[in-house]
Amino acid sequence: MSVAGKPAVDLGWGADQLQVIEAEADARIVVEAGPGTGKTAVACARLAHLISEEDVEPSNTWMISFTRTAVAEIRARLHSYVGDASFSIRIATIDSHAWSIHSGHDANARLTGSYEENIARVIDLLKSDEDVADELMQIEHVVIDEAQDLVGQRSDLIEELVRRLPSDCGVTVFADEAQAIYGFSDDTIGRRRGEGAKPGKALLDRLRAERSLGFETLILKDIYRTSSPGLRKIFSDLRKDVLDKNKHRNGLHAETAERIRELADRQGPKRIKVADFTRDDLLLFRTRGEVLMAAQFCDLPLRLRLSGYGATLPAWLAMCFWDFLEPYLGERHFLDLWAARIESKAAPQYGPAEAWQHLLRVAGRNDGSVDMQKLRRRLGQARPPLELTLSEYGLQGPIVGTIHASKGREASNVVLLLPKGAEFDSVEDEAEEARVLFVGATRARTSLIVGESNAFRASTLGSGRVFRSVNYGKSTMVEVGREGDITARGLVGSREFTRDLARAGQNFLAKRADVVTTYKLEADPDLDWRYRIWNGDQDPCVAVMSRNLTFDLWEILEKKKQRHSHKPPSYVNHVRGQGSATIVLAPDDSELETLNEPWATSGFVLSPRIAAFPPFFFFRRK
Repeated sequence: MSVAGKPAVDLGWGADQLQVIEAEADARIVVEAGPGTGKTAVACARLAHLISEEDVEPSNTWMISFTRTAVAEIRARLHSYVGDASFSIRIATIDSHAWSIHSGHDANARLTGSYEENIARVIDLLKSDEDVADELMQIEHVVIDEAQDLVGQRSDLIEELVRRLPSDCGVTVFADEAQAIYGFSDDTIGRRRGEGAKPGKALLDRLRAERSLGFETLILKDIYRTSSPGLRKIFSDLRKDVLDKNKHRNGLHAETAERIRELADRQGPKRIKVADFTRDDLLLFRTRGEVLMAAQFCDLPLRLRLSGYGATLPAWLAMCFWDFLEPYLGERHFLDLWAARIESKAAPQYGPAEAWQHLLRVAGRNDGSVDMQKLRRRLGQARPPLELTLSEYGLQGPIVGTIHASKGREASNVVLLLPKGAEFDSVEDEAEEARVLFVGATRARTSLIVGESNAFRASTLGSGRVFRSVNYGKSTMVEVGREGDITARGLVGSREFTRDLARAGQNFLAKRADVVTTYKLEADPDLDWRYRIWNGDQDPCVAVMSRNLTFDLWEILEKKKQRHSHKPPSYVNHVRGQGSATIVLAPDDSELETLNEPWATSGFVLSPRIAAFPPFFFFRRK
């Protein structure tokens, strides 16, 4: 088969990498690959070799990864290796592959079912559906990435998939057990997911235990990511210690932290300020509460990397299209819109030519125009195309996030805030927390700075919202800005705003699209005490928050046993906004009926990008 791009085997691979890349097409391999060993590159080169040298049909290959971000990186790298043949490879997350099987072979498949129900149904289809069996018989090779993260139902699903593949179908599984950290959440140190339940048997253990599946193990040993002597020792020596079960004992977490301190490029000051760092830096904390606290006290641009914050669409989309009502958009018209509304008024990460190419790739037509209805349908999805989404939530500044949210991601400079005073219920829990520290330290490519963070206690509601009592219980810091806190109706709704007031709010957000703004919340009795978001003490009101926040505030009072004696505050100060973003509603979205024009027809709305952890003072009822 002829393919474009540079042959993967010509890229100067090491001997252990070539052993994986050039293994037989029907081989079943578990590849142990620590940080910096070129795992993603080798995984892509493996498929490229099979397609270009072993005559494997691209459409009969699957690449299964853990996150959408990883999928995007894999897709781009594969295209550089095999050209347009990469478009035929089925590259997707586990959940996307599962939904493809479910929707393709079950007429009753619905996105509204619970995650557990959908996965269970897919497993049933794998076991019993003849059409699914016929489809699987066509597969020639499957690559599974980040297998150490597969636990619970995802592990059940992949195990059943492997069992149902034809015997001559090769499987290459990449994993690093030193990075297996998804038994714990990023809410609190030592807190397991699922109300304390232990995860089931991990996928790697299952594959190795079942001899009939035919897996052998290969190891990628050499480190390519960094030349820093300290980082290389963390990647290799510390990894061995973390994996050595003979060293799993009381004190392992503290020993791991101390070893990271010794090997880091330098120690940071005791009190690290986000404002002291640049857009090239990644600041990693163990818990969400620590991230929110650090961000709250920074009045400069930053980017949050946290679960609970939806895919962010850039502000230029709404700035260009808020009043665009035509079904199709031509290039000349778009360039005119950009010149009038974006140039010298906002600072996207790219110019109009690249922006136009993004639009074409998402919703282009054969005549070279953009189908606006299709664009809205795709951007209005819960997970819009990565082509137009921003990878982090915020403005161009340092990235501040949890270790869990940064897994699989790298940065030139990493600042790792090691928690002190952590306590554990068992040696097993302490070993997993030691692995969390290892994952954090190995996100660095060039330099690692180590600081300290107090392991303060914060709580998490069922909605995922974090809160923390401070000042001896006099106030409560509450997370504001989660996905669903602000909707299109709360920005330009006809009940919430007149058309002129909605326009004033949208104009303000356009002017503040690229700067940090401090807002004030004020409860509105005419809107069921939902909070209006004001520009400090001045006009305009830019949004009305959804009931999600109000409901959660009452739940906090319930947990504090104050529901009948106290009430949420009438106003809240110090609510930070990191510029503006775009909300897009699909043409059939029922929320459109609640909006003022022209947004009810266009479907493009500007939103403040709130990222705050302000104090709420719950006053006693009179």
